[in-house]
Amino acid sequence: MLNRIFHVLPVACMLSLTLASINATAKDLDRLRDAVKRGDVLPLSVLQEKLRISYPGDIIKVELDEDDGRFIYEFKVLQANGRLYEIEMDAKDGTILDVDDDD
Repeated sequence: MLNRIFHVLPVACMLSLTLASINATAKDLDRLRDAVKRGDVLPLSVLQEKLRISYPGDIIKVELDEDDGRFIYEFKVLQANGRLYEIEMDAKDGTILDVDDDD
């Protein structure tokens, strides 16, 4: 029993950190959820995996913006070498729109 708790606990912590780090209004999240269900935007987990291919590291912050009906995620990625990147990604197809090196 205790062994199972130690396997579930890290997953629960990661989920709560991910949800807590998305800065968006409840209305935005409802609209985003509906867009994902319709297939108009990709799920966040898919976008994170696409991002990690080009920018490996720890995603330390995620923000959601909407511009003229277009959902855009801004990720902050901390790489192993200490470099911090801000990356904007189109939620519809995962296209990287902008990359800022915060060093």
